[in-house]
Amino acid sequence: MNYALKYSLLGMFFGWFFVGAAWFFGLHYVDGMPTFASIIQMHVDNPVIGIVDTAPVVLGISFYFLGSAYQSLYAKNKESEDNSARFNALMNSAFDAIVIMDQRGVVVDISRAAETILGYERQDVIGKKLSTLVFPSRYQGDTDHGLNIFTQTAESPTIGQRLEVEVVHRDGHEVSVEVAIEKHRVLADGQANSAFVGFIHDITARKATAAQIIQASKLATLGEMATSVAHELNQPLSVIRMAAGFGRKKLAEGVVDPEYLENKLEKIEAQTLRAAVIIDHMRMFGRKANEDLEAIDPRTIVLRALDLVGGPLRLAQIEVVTEFAEDRGLVLGHPIQIEQVILNLIANARDAMDESDSESKIITLRVFAAEQSVYIVAEDTGGGIPEDALQRVFEPFYTTKEMGKGTGLGLSVSYGIVRDMNGAIAAENTEAGARFTITLPRVN
Repeated sequence: MNYALKYSLLGMFFGWFFVGAAWFFGLHYVDGMPTFASIIQMHVDNPVIGIVDTAPVVLGISFYFLGSAYQSLYAKNKESEDNSARFNALMNSAFDAIVIMDQRGVVVDISRAAETILGYERQDVIGKKLSTLVFPSRYQGDTDHGLNIFTQTAESPTIGQRLEVEVVHRDGHEVSVEVAIEKHRVLADGQANSAFVGFIHDITARKATAAQIIQASKLATLGEMATSVAHELNQPLSVIRMAAGFGRKKLAEGVVDPEYLENKLEKIEAQTLRAAVIIDHMRMFGRKANEDLEAIDPRTIVLRALDLVGGPLRLAQIEVVTEFAEDRGLVLGHPIQIEQVILNLIANARDAMDESDSESKIITLRVFAAEQSVYIVAEDTGGGIPEDALQRVFEPFYTTKEMGKGTGLGLSVSYGIVRDMNGAIAAENTEAGARFTITLPRVN
């Protein structure tokens, strides 16, 4: 509606009302009739009536500007209502949780999804610091420290980044979420202040699915390593069988040398211990990963992986070369999962060299550290990866092996494990074969 025109017409109407009233009282005062001559004479006798005659124009213009002002206020109010309606629709229908905080980390508003994920009602969290309300105590120090740094420097390394953390539900259990925080400038009480908008995505189901895939891949790896395990167990069993046989032979001959028997029993004990270590290693490898992260020496993980597959590699006449730098670089993660990645890379290198015509079969495993990163490199002489497949090797279920010789999950799962450790894995070809490089953040 055009309020300016409407108010202008209303002003002109009131103006003509004043003119009519002035003329009526003016003519009534002089006892004149409403003729043209009497009206002219009235204006001559009373010049004020001439000023009143301008009332329609004056009030029309005045009301026009009044209507324009009202039109502007109405439009702004309508825009504000529309924005508020859109904001409420967004907050109430967004699948991900939305939390709005001021520059001190105090909650200003939350969405319905946030109420569901966190378990709190809207009125329970507004006016409270988010860090002390939903973050576990192990995160609160870092959160407060980050806010203090931002307040002092207006910079924060977490702004605009996606972080996987845990938040505490109102009932006390922890929920795995992915958090992204964005900074905005808002005008409040005539002052421009910083506000933070946090987007929280519940990844509990995703992490559970990823864990199931990792576990399935791990069990598939165990199945593929059955020959290796059988070989590793066969050696101590053979030693035990021979030691027991020699002991029985001495007993049958009637010559019992206590020192001889003690020596054989020590061998049997040592080999049973070796078999028990192999079985324990396989049992631990087959378990689901513990949720707690720990500092790990990648060199130890590489050696543990070689303990499982070293025998079959030797039987296949594959030489394993290890190059470990003296600098002790540690990474944060799950030992079994990192070992799974190493085993996948070794298995792929072995299969590549089995299919190649190369006379020199060498797997080189390197571990070295830089100032902020730790590198694990697996290199083979298997002829390399086809160029058209090089960009797809980390895709789920993609494999260059023959039908029945691979699931296509090994490298995909390895990629996910390394990514969850905030690292990266890359594949490239060398002159003799393929090279996989894992880069992980270094920790103290």
